Parts: sequence; structure tokens; C-alpha cells
Amino acid sequence: MNKRALVFLYICSFSFIIAVFVFYGSVGKQTPGGESLYLGEKEIQVFETYQQAEQQRYAIELAATLSAKQASQNNFQADFEKRFDQYLEKYSLEAEKYSFVYQTGEGTMTIIGTTEQILEFKEEWYMYTLTPDFSISVPFTTNGEQTSIQQSSATPEGVVTF
Repeated sequence: MNKRALVFLYICSFSFIIAVFVFYGSVGKQTPGGESLYLGEKEIQVFETYQQAEQQRYAIELAATLSAKQASQNNFQADFEKRFDQYLEKYSLEAEKYSFVYQTGEGTMTIIGTTEQILEFKEEWYMYTLTPDFSISVPFTTNGEQTSIQQSSATPEGVVTF
């Protein structure tokens, strides 16, 4: 190879590298809406919000389970609702807005709590809503003994609105 061709090749290679850096350095500023996020970053933010909502739903189900475990068998419904209301204060929810269905089976009581209240998680470009309904089964006997608590969730999924 001659010297002229080699010098020309170096200049073209160096110019190409500079052009690549200039192009990718200004892409974020030229896109509509400003700087773009990394690939998948928005999806990760939605998933983190979903996990936060599920943690709060789990905490409400746990509050119902603990309330049922601590409630006296003599006045179970009133005692359960009073204790459950104490736990819900943390989430700015009210037990009065819950409607409870108590179903007694063979040695168990199933408590289904439904509400019109909505937990909202607002972010910059979306809002995640969740209705904190729950369903738990509590071993229940008439002689005043309670055994272990079993928890089962029968609640609908939340909704993401963009």
C-alpha cells in the first residue's frame, strides 16, 4: 500500500469514529420528549410499582389474618373488625368501607373482605390502581380453640393506566 492511501484510510477511520460519537451523543437531545430512557427501564419501573402494590396487598391480608387470630371467639365479628381497623390506619383505609362475608364450614371460618376503596400508585407517566380485597380461612371451633391460620388470596389483579 502506498503512503497516500494509508493516510487517507486513517483520516476516513478517524472521521467515522468522530461522526459516530457526535450522532449518539446528540440523539437523546433531538428525540421528542427529551432524553430517552434505557431499553426496558419503563418496564422495570412498572414492575417495581406492581411489587410495591403487592406488598401492600399482602400486608392487608396479613392484617386480616392477625386480626382473626387475635379476635375472641365469643364476639368474633365485632372483635375482628375492630382489630382490622387498627391495622388499616397505616394504609389510610377504613374498615367501615369494607363489607365482610363470614362463611362457617367444618371447623373453619372464611372471611371475605371487599371494598370500593382503591389504592393508587401515581408515577410520572402512569398510574397503577389496586382494589385491596382479601379472602382468608381461619380454623374456627365453638369451644374457643384456634389452631393455625391458613391464608389464601382470591383478589383481582391491579390495573395499569397510561
